[in-house]
Amino acid sequence: MRFNFYPILFLVVFLGCSSVDFIPEPDFRPNDHRYKVSSWQDVEILRERPKKLFKIVGEVIIRNTEDLTWEEYEPRLKKDMYARKIDGVWMTEKNQTSIDTLSVQTMDQKGRTTHSYLQQSNLPYWKGYAFRYR
Repeated sequence: MRFNFYPILFLVVFLGCSSVDFIPEPDFRPNDHRYKVSSWQDVEILRERPKKLFKIVGEVIIRNTEDLTWEEYEPRLKKDMYARKIDGVWMTEKNQTSIDTLSVQTMDQKGRTTHSYLQQSNLPYWKGYAFRYR
């Protein structure tokens, strides 16, 4: 049986995907009885330290593989944080990392490499701290 990987390659290359990774602190509780945010639009995304007293409940890492601008991506982040019952995110870092997007290598019957191709690209990512107000 021969596996055809072209449909999977098409989905990965052309559709892309972005991820919001939430790394909780050890004392994070998903259900907070003091949570007062009524809709996802009220979740705060800040670029500077919050003015009120707050507690950091985890780290947020956003990997943007769809080449979206921050304005296009912000509603996704707000909805994700609202689902986790988090008051806001304090964004601290925007950077890029180099990744191997496509690596193709062919071999002969003895296992020696005959052709290889490696494509690298830059992956933008944002980091921040998820917080709840005290």
